[in-house]
Amino acid sequence: MGKGLRLITGFTLAAMLAGCSATIEERTSEGIKEAGEVFADPARNANTEVGNASFYKPFGFEVQEGSDEQNIVLEKGGNTYVLFINPNEGKDSRLFYDLLYADPAKEILQTGTFERHDKFGFAGATAVSGERVELVAGSGGRKITTLSEEGDIKKNLKAMMEIVRSVDFEDGAVATD
Repeated sequence: MGKGLRLITGFTLAAMLAGCSATIEERTSEGIKEAGEVFADPARNANTEVGNASFYKPFGFEVQEGSDEQNIVLEKGGNTYVLFINPNEGKDSRLFYDLLYADPAKEILQTGTFERHDKFGFAGATAVSGERVELVAGSGGRKITTLSEEGDIKKNLKAMMEIVRSVDFEDGAVATD
């Protein structure tokens, strides 16, 4: 093989490898788009209850001991997800979204907002370190966060939005359609 052909083959291989590895920004953008699609769909049916709160718990997620109806800790595959429920906030609340931007210590990588009928939602990522980011998804007075590996951003944001969209609190603040 000639030197020129080896050089072209090397550049082609490098370009293909670079094209296969998406950046954190690209993965976050894909995850936010996925979360927006989940937000636009009807909410999943609740299959789990903690106190006055009921919500959809995707397969493989487990509710951890010590959870209460306003702070529910979920775990899946060694990853921890924290679901916050503020029953005083309606389904159109922007509180958690506004609080995200009010924290000067947060280095926000990207966020997206969604509105459907009288509901407000958002999803996004903030920088933590290395290949990990903090993900957040919210719908009205419900928010869920986790630390995520770069490769899991899309599936995590999808599952997180499924969870927050499904939350129902016995006080009548229903997040379903």
